[in-house]
Parts: sequence; C-alpha cells; structure tokens
Amino acid sequence: MTTLRLRLILAAVAVGAPCSIFLACSETGPDAPPRTNGCINQDCPIDGSVSGPGREGGNTLPDGGEIVYPDPLEGTTRAATLIKGRFRFTEGPVWIDGRLLFTDIPGNVIHEVFPDGGTTPWRNNSGGANGLAIDQLGRLIACEGNSKRVTRSDATRGAPTTPIAERYDDAQLNSPNDVIVRADGNVYFTDPNYSGNPNTQDDEAVYRIDPAGGLSRVEHDFDKPNGIALSPDQGTLYVVDNGAGKLLSAPVDGAGVAGTFSVLADVPGGDGMAVDDAGNLYVADDAGIDVFDRTGNKLGTVTVAVKPTNCTFGDADRRTLYITANGADPGDGGRNPQTGLYSIRLNVPGLP
Repeated sequence: MTTLRLRLILAAVAVGAPCSIFLACSETGPDAPPRTNGCINQDCPIDGSVSGPGREGGNTLPDGGEIVYPDPLEGTTRAATLIKGRFRFTEGPVWIDGRLLFTDIPGNVIHEVFPDGGTTPWRNNSGGANGLAIDQLGRLIACEGNSKRVTRSDATRGAPTTPIAERYDDAQLNSPNDVIVRADGNVYFTDPNYSGNPNTQDDEAVYRIDPAGGLSRVEHDFDKPNGIALSPDQGTLYVVDNGAGKLLSAPVDGAGVAGTFSVLADVPGGDGMAVDDAGNLYVADDAGIDVFDRTGNKLGTVTVAVKPTNCTFGDADRRTLYITANGADPGDGGRNPQTGLYSIRLNVPGLP
C-alpha cells in the first residue's frame, strides 16, 4: 500500500466517509483500475461536472473540507534528468497499464520504457502518432498526425487500431496533435497544422468526440491549439494555444460541452501539458516545464536540457513527471543525444 493511499484512507475514515471514493482515487500501480484524467468510483455519487455515479475525487473531503497538498517543487532538484536520448523527435508520454509509452513522430513508432530506462518499439507504423491518452476503459487513444485521424486500441502490443475521428464536415482533419479523455467517455483533441502544407480543414481547432461517437468543434477562435488537459474534477478544460502563447481554460458542463475560454497564463512556445492531483498545471514551453497553480499563479519552472514538448505523471506513486524533449537535428540521419525522455521526482502525485 502506498503512503498516499494510506493517508487518504485515514482521512476518509477520520471524517466518516460514507463510501470508497478515496480508496478508488488513490490506488496506483500496474494492478490499479484504469484512470483517465482521474479515477472512476462507482460507489460514490457526488455532485460535480460529470453526471452519473462516480468521478474524480478531486481535492474535496466528504465533509466539505479540502485536502492540502505541499508545494510541488519545494526541495526538489527543479531540473529534469535524461533517461534515454538519441531519438528523432519525441512526444506523447502516457502512463498506462503500469508502464510508460511515448512517441517518436518521424520514427513512426510508439516506444515502451523499461524500468531500467531501456526502450523497445511498442507499435511500429504508428501513423505518425503524437499525443496519447487513456480512455475510461483503459484503452489507448492516439493522435495519428500523419494519418490525420484519432484511433483507439487495447493497451497491448500489436493490438489493432480503430479510427474514432477522421473527418469533419466531409474534409480530412489537419493533423491531430494531443488528446485527453474525460471519465464519462468524452474525448477532446487538438488539430493544428505544423506541416507547412495547406490546411485540410478551414480552421485549426479543438474537437470533442461525445460518448456516442459524434464529432463537434469546441467553440473558440484558436490560433494553433496544441496541448490539452482536464482538471482533476473534470470540470475545466485546458488548452495551450501555441500560436498565441497562452494557456486557456474553460468550464465544462455535465454533457461535456466547453464554455467560454479565458486566458490563465502566458506560455511562450507552449506545447503539451500535465495536471497533478492538486490541480497544478505543468506546461512544456520555451522556459522548460512551467508550473502554475489552478488560478494561473506561477509556482516555478523545471529546467530541461533541450526544448520539452510534453509531460505526464507515472510510476506506482504517480510522483514522477516524465518529459519528452528535443534538441536540434544533427543532420545526416543522426540523432541528438539529448533528444529523448527525461524525468523528475515531485512532491504531489499527478494524472497520467
């Protein structure tokens, strides 16, 4: 049993929790239930943005009190350490089924990371996979930028993929980039265009796939949407607009429809992002991994040797932030030794 799980069980017992929300939300490791941007608890209907029984426990105790988390960076190195380099262009880290996956876009591969830092191809011919996520059933969702589609598959090596989004208004998508899944099955993904070729859509937009499979645009005039995430309570959608250099947030209603976006923080060169259990946001940008609290107040920066592209939390206690980052292409088919996967241990557990 992890320290985090024990602490939350004791907290729930202390306040006379009537159900097992903290048991469900604190389980970690390869045998834990699947988690999307949080966890699903079927025993505890609670009020919130996700309708029906069960949603992320968030920061609220059953008596209305709030879990107090430490500063995520205090006492840490504030510098990420290289795990393995010499890739071409890395992206899309996700902790799924007790292991870490990440993508090498020009290599057309999704890699699996071993505990000793070694890697092996997990999926070849990935369609130029970029961002990855987990759905409510523990399946892998992949943004296949080169194939201009979003796919779903079982989280097993060699599993066949099923497209869940390919076209909007009878035109191909531009190049799906990053994706997040809500506990009720709503899927949100960004669709910018970095290829230099003309757009196949009339805009660079954010999309929602509803639980019935319907595809719609999220209402906002984005410049070049890139990273995307949800708050721990699943009631706020975050989008990094790379073109504008802004981190945006919008409320999400019970059906999964996003409301009006507002600017939360400036993130020059902003790319992918992650969120921890306290609601802090970790944004890959020109400075490294900039860390903001849920109100947009900057808490600090994790430095990375080269420009980071994305990040996610993993390991049994969910306190390791895994970061993909890329240096300049050395040319001649070479691979930069600093292009690859980095990590740092933090004080607050986070969401995969």
